Amino acid sequence: MNSRSRSTLFLMEQVVVIAVFAVCAAVCVKILVVSYLMTVDAVDTKNALLVAESAAESYKAFSGDIGKAAEALGGGRFYLSDYGFVTVYFDGNWQPSSAEEASFVLYLAENDSEPLVMFADISVGRVTSGEEPVDELISLRTALRRNG
Repeated sequence: MNSRSRSTLFLMEQVVVIAVFAVCAAVCVKILVVSYLMTVDAVDTKNALLVAESAAESYKAFSGDIGKAAEALGGGRFYLSDYGFVTVYFDGNWQPSSAEEASFVLYLAENDSEPLVMFADISVGRVTSGEEPVDELISLRTALRRNG
């Protein structure tokens, strides 16, 4: 009888050790998943910033012509709206792509102008499902001094 109670205690101890180990493993997996998601978000934000800066520099280089700026960014894969903005889509590797294959989108829009300054708003975001396709990563405004 005495050996039976010892084996029961031993089994109970093993069950507790396995339960503690399982809880620790679950916490570690959660930490790893959260750190991976933070890394992906940081990389996407960095790349979005690079694309937005390129858009701003292209806008300035082409003297405020958003069509030419978008062509330089999108390599011919861009959409020019009648309302004064351009949309350029990018795939998961930040290469210009079609809207159907896009993971990211850049909007370049002309904004209010003053007599000597032209403004453009640039935003870059993730494409999500639904009507409004942007989970914004970066937004910036650039200005270009007019000649004259």
